[in-house]
Amino acid sequence: MANDVRVLWGTVNPDGSIVSGVGYKVDKGGKGLYTVIFNESYSIAPGVSTTQIYYNNGNGGDTRDNSALVFVQNDRFRVKTGNDNGDASDRGFSFVVAGV
Repeated sequence: MANDVRVLWGTVNPDGSIVSGVGYKVDKGGKGLYTVIFNESYSIAPGVSTTQIYYNNGNGGDTRDNSALVFVQNDRFRVKTGNDNGDASDRGFSFVVAGV
């Protein structure tokens, strides 16, 4: 059985603008909320991994500054980013999506 896995990746700025990657667009919602919409849907909900990027010239970072997946669908996912107090905050993030 052939398994044609398609991988999509990208990096997004805190304002929702795309830094890198192709095949998607970003809808910036409320504070810390981003919906990443795929140009081409997957046949089933794909696997998604996100990581918040701590922009501070490579200094510092706190493991409580993080990103959380809110939902994943065939054509999109939503991620919420936050600060070290657990409050929603506009932050950059990167992601990898894999599926069929």
